[in-house]
Amino acid sequence: MIKLNVWGGAGEHGRSAYLLSGSRYRLLLDCGVKKEGNGEYPLIEPEVVPQLDAVLLSHAHEDHSVAIPLLYKLGYTGEVWTTRETKEQLTTYFRSWRNNMERAGQSLPYDEVDEKRIRYRFLEDEAEREYWFELLPGVSVMWGRTGHLAGSVWFGLEMEDKRILYSGDYTLESMLLQADDVADGFQQADLKRQRLKEVMRVASVAGGAQRLSLSSNASVTSSRQAVEYAPLEVQMEPVIRLDLAIIDAAYGTDRDAQADKLQQLESAIQNTLHQGGKVLLPMPAVGRGQELILWAQHRFADVPLIVEQRLVDGMKQLHRASFWLRELEGEVTESAPAHRIATFLSGEGWESVSTPEERTTLLEKYEASLWFIPDGMMQSSLARWYYGMWAPEVQNLILLTGHTSAGTFAHQLLESPEQYGTCRVENVRYKVHQGWHDVERMLNRVSARHNVLVHTDIAETGRLRQELLAEQFRSGTDIDLLSPGDELIF
Repeated sequence: MIKLNVWGGAGEHGRSAYLLSGSRYRLLLDCGVKKEGNGEYPLIEPEVVPQLDAVLLSHAHEDHSVAIPLLYKLGYTGEVWTTRETKEQLTTYFRSWRNNMERAGQSLPYDEVDEKRIRYRFLEDEAEREYWFELLPGVSVMWGRTGHLAGSVWFGLEMEDKRILYSGDYTLESMLLQADDVADGFQQADLKRQRLKEVMRVASVAGGAQRLSLSSNASVTSSRQAVEYAPLEVQMEPVIRLDLAIIDAAYGTDRDAQADKLQQLESAIQNTLHQGGKVLLPMPAVGRGQELILWAQHRFADVPLIVEQRLVDGMKQLHRASFWLRELEGEVTESAPAHRIATFLSGEGWESVSTPEERTTLLEKYEASLWFIPDGMMQSSLARWYYGMWAPEVQNLILLTGHTSAGTFAHQLLESPEQYGTCRVENVRYKVHQGWHDVERMLNRVSARHNVLVHTDIAETGRLRQELLAEQFRSGTDIDLLSPGDELIF
């Protein structure tokens, strides 16, 4: 028997934190914050924190990561398992959260020293993607890429004869980032393990000249080589059988595909440009911003494109993280993500800005133009300055492309734009999570006894659950409607 405690993330957007407790071990999946208002932290049980055996971190975004230092403040002494790319990004996200709280006049419940106390273990050092490895005695873990952010992963777990999926933030529709199919990932990992067992059996019969084990980096290499050449045929099932699946459903009942969203974005931009207006696109420093910059450069090749230096730095970071980029078979070199990023970084067809003088000069130089700036929530002084430049002109557009947390300036602009200026404010989200059809596909590929849909508010989760169950999923499948503080025993 395993117990799932929702410390945050289900029935809401933000502060993802899911506690799995068995008879021997306690594991925590993510530990983030809710960016609304003055910030909300997970419903952490302080007495449980020192008893945690491991923390698994899916990616660096604040709503999944920024409460981890609080765990160390409360007595956690273990390790955080994640990717090297995620670890490299965390310093920026921790600093950004600290700055946001200082700007709001709020203090953090932990100190900078707690950030430095985090002990990291890297998934890539232990096993390649889609390989089972032993996290703790009797607990196995595997991982795959999610397509959400460079470094972002989903987790498969085996614990006390239960099989669990945590999707993290997942999308198959990124234009740049690779996602590994979760069902294929489980099947491949199971197949490799079965082949390894056969190789070990044959080696044992033959005298076992070399012991094959998955307990160390050196033996992992020899095991993979043996598995690669093992002549074992295994019939794979069309779906994988799990006990629990925690599934990203951030877009709820939205059935649009990425192509639909891009068409909506293009229409909004075209309408503004035809009126001679400027389009301001606030973006996270790393993530969808780089995808939309490359898309805009292609779709609006004759329109002045201005990019803030922090987003250029994010493009450079993505260029270095080639493992996380899409790998499309038969794709011509010119359209491959790595080539597109390298071409952009050559500096042709766009201009960067990083100083007040450069911004003012280009604002005066160009009328109809596209401007990409960091800070999707528009909380920073830089984003507020840009809004001040856009606000007086009715033909200008602020185009938001993601979730806006309640209480942020971006959310306030969407709710009451007339209170701040005359320019238009619209939100057409670019997909970096799953919507209705994506969740349906994952449920059809992953046959879990319990499914917990997460990352959107409880009312929208309920509507999505009702619509999905109306599709008459296979017998024995249930969708559990959970909120922070709830518990599920399976």
